[in-house]
Amino acid sequence: MSAWPCVEIDPVVRLRALAAGLPHVALVECVLEAPPEHVWSIVGDLEHGVPRFEESVRSAEITARDGERLEVVTRGALGLPMRFRAVLRPGWCVMHSRLADIGMAVAPQDDGRRTRFAHFEGSRWLGRLGRPLFRRRVIGDFERLRRLL
Repeated sequence: MSAWPCVEIDPVVRLRALAAGLPHVALVECVLEAPPEHVWSIVGDLEHGVPRFEESVRSAEITARDGERLEVVTRGALGLPMRFRAVLRPGWCVMHSRLADIGMAVAPQDDGRRTRFAHFEGSRWLGRLGRPLFRRRVIGDFERLRRLL
């Protein structure tokens, strides 16, 4: 009997697939002029890096951890807390709360000299109507992230 074929997909492709099943999220991708490890050192650092490039996050605190599964409390501009369940793996993070879904992923581009970065945000409460707002916010996040690199 032959073995089943095995396929590996990179984190950005995996995030695209997830976003395809979430009609309320806006997924945007870009290529950044830095290696994936450097980009992920900022993007994957939920407590210190994310508040530096994510305009809507003033602070983030990991309140519980079980391997790659986290509980995270973020605070926005008004200081109101939002509690997320998250999965954080190298090059991949997905966060879910009562009101919002967020995803981020990186993959090498051009032999690892540059990085493909994908990021989605959305709200079930706003549904598809909120997608243009979240698309603009994600594009702004990309600009702030580029300045950090």
